[in-house]
Amino acid sequence: MNGCVEEVISIPPFIWCWSLGVTTGNGPTELKLEAGLTRKLSMMSVCEQEEAAEMISEWPVIEQEVHVPVKKSSNSVHLTKRKHKVEEENDVQSFKTKRAHTLCTSNFEEPLVKVAVAKWWRRQPEEVKNHYTDNLPCSENSDTVLAGIMRLEITQSFMRSEVTRLKDIIKIIGPSSNVQAALGSFFEKLEDFDPAKHHLEKAVLLNSDNPDSEHKWLLGRVSKQVKVQRDQRSALHSLPSSSNLSMPVYQKVDRVSAEDLTSERFYEEYSSKQRPVIITDLRVTASPMSPQDIKTHAGDCVVTLKHSVQNSCEWARLENKEKITVSDYIDRIEGLDDESQLDRNASPGYLFDWSLPIHCPRLVEKIRIPRYFAGDFLQRTREGSLYRDSWPSLFVAPAGLCSELHVDAFGSNFWMAVFQGSKRWVFFPQSDLPYLYPQYPNSMDPVFEADIRNPNLENQPLLHLTHPSECILSEGEVLFVPAGCPHRVENLTKSVAISANFVDLSNWDNVLEELELNALVDPRSQDLLQQFTSLTFDKKMKFYNSEIPWSEFKS
Repeated sequence: MNGCVEEVISIPPFIWCWSLGVTTGNGPTELKLEAGLTRKLSMMSVCEQEEAAEMISEWPVIEQEVHVPVKKSSNSVHLTKRKHKVEEENDVQSFKTKRAHTLCTSNFEEPLVKVAVAKWWRRQPEEVKNHYTDNLPCSENSDTVLAGIMRLEITQSFMRSEVTRLKDIIKIIGPSSNVQAALGSFFEKLEDFDPAKHHLEKAVLLNSDNPDSEHKWLLGRVSKQVKVQRDQRSALHSLPSSSNLSMPVYQKVDRVSAEDLTSERFYEEYSSKQRPVIITDLRVTASPMSPQDIKTHAGDCVVTLKHSVQNSCEWARLENKEKITVSDYIDRIEGLDDESQLDRNASPGYLFDWSLPIHCPRLVEKIRIPRYFAGDFLQRTREGSLYRDSWPSLFVAPAGLCSELHVDAFGSNFWMAVFQGSKRWVFFPQSDLPYLYPQYPNSMDPVFEADIRNPNLENQPLLHLTHPSECILSEGEVLFVPAGCPHRVENLTKSVAISANFVDLSNWDNVLEELELNALVDPRSQDLLQQFTSLTFDKKMKFYNSEIPWSEFKS
């Protein structure tokens, strides 16, 4: 090469990206730099370096060798090689020092994993995206699609490279709350939860005087996953051999007449012990709420239907499907046969958890609140408070639609009254939650990997340790579902029902624990938490002897 040799200096590639802004569609290019260029960069002022810098975080980065041509006489190569190697190492160290100063004195930000992955994926060539189309969920929900992208091996590789890059940044610039949080978020999506928690704890500690509420919320969510994982590891030791694993026999839910169940007995035997129960012989309305009655009072209202999406990361695996008037929806499902098999891709939709006080007050006026749930603490909060006017809500569905395994929000208890049709419910006690393989992809409410319709104990052996129970909830019956209790619901026929969530002493601790986490990112949760924890808040249980008219319940 005419007396020229190439001397190799290994430099973390993100330094080249920042300082030179040289990239390709697939990430940083390999650079060949003239001798002395690193010295020029290291001699730049902080301002000059900042002007030249382009912070790139969305591309996969791999440690690479940068070849620096150094012109020498062939006779002097061996004599000067060591000298130049020392000089170049000093140049790199000088550059790192100056860059560290620049980053520490500027507003340096690293995005959390969801933003970083979304940016990286958006920059991928169309042929790459098209190649993986069949591997992604059939969903229009951005969180579900992004979760599917994160499961791809190409994305997993990118996230691992980002972990390496972020670790290198910390080595150069020292402790950084933002970078620690970003690193923790990547570990979480790689399902390496212990280091995820470790780095998020560092992020919060480094900014303890003014902690980022999102970082604290993320730490709370990851801490839930860490606890689940530790409980699972511990439980695995108590399993028998794989040949003896089986799904436990489902137990029956108690069915009790309201004539034999006082409010005090209900609290002592069921709600305080977190036991579900079906209550019969209750009059929740003067006359049953029929589809025609709903059309009369709410036919012109526009609702957003839900449908079940496989691998959805949304609560109960339900996502928005379409908007339609209540009248048109009821006409649609009235024409369906209960025996017909629903196509998941052509589902008629589910009118799910539609708030009557908010959207159709005329319908809610005829409701009477069952005596067992009338002492709801939410009604003791100020007008306009979170959840105070959210329920009862309406459920209308054809046969075959399901809400997959889920837990009701914010640690609340739940009741449902069926006016038409029947529903199959499957329950698990709150203590079984780790054995159902929960994930917390986007919120404090888990989605479950366990498939209880077709259990596979080879892949999910902890199902062997669960304590399931089931019931058929029919017209004229009311069901109580305890706080924190995972459950799945299947509509066996066309059905009409209402439900409500409530708070009393039986789930008080659950509610406060969930509100403390949600309050970090939701001002209304913070307001509700402040009311509940006020020394003047009335926490006395009130027991009623009969159902309470709606107007009295709200007063």
